[in-house]
Amino acid sequence: MRKLLSFILLLSFCSASFAIGDRGLAKLISEDTGIDEEQVFIVLKSFKHQVSTQLKDGRTIRMQGFGKFELESTPARPGNPNTGEMRPIPAKNYLRFRPSKAGNQSVN
Repeated sequence: MRKLLSFILLLSFCSASFAIGDRGLAKLISEDTGIDEEQVFIVLKSFKHQVSTQLKDGRTIRMQGFGKFELESTPARPGNPNTGEMRPIPAKNYLRFRPSKAGNQSVN
């Protein structure tokens, strides 16, 4: 009995560290809305594609009550922090999500 309780306790802590993928999210939305799971998956793929495309075009995606997706850039610079050798580090773009105040409040 003690081993079973320990196992259940371990699973409860471990389950908090698992991430949900696209298919898992599509399944949850499908169950919540009654829409076919495959259709929800297609919409999720399209959402990700549109967010990426709009960010590349210089736009910010705002979702009222949730947050906004932005593109941040770092300029090209000389140097290599690992070895100290001077060589160019290329410019990079980063996807950033900034939650809104309402978005933060909804999870707390």
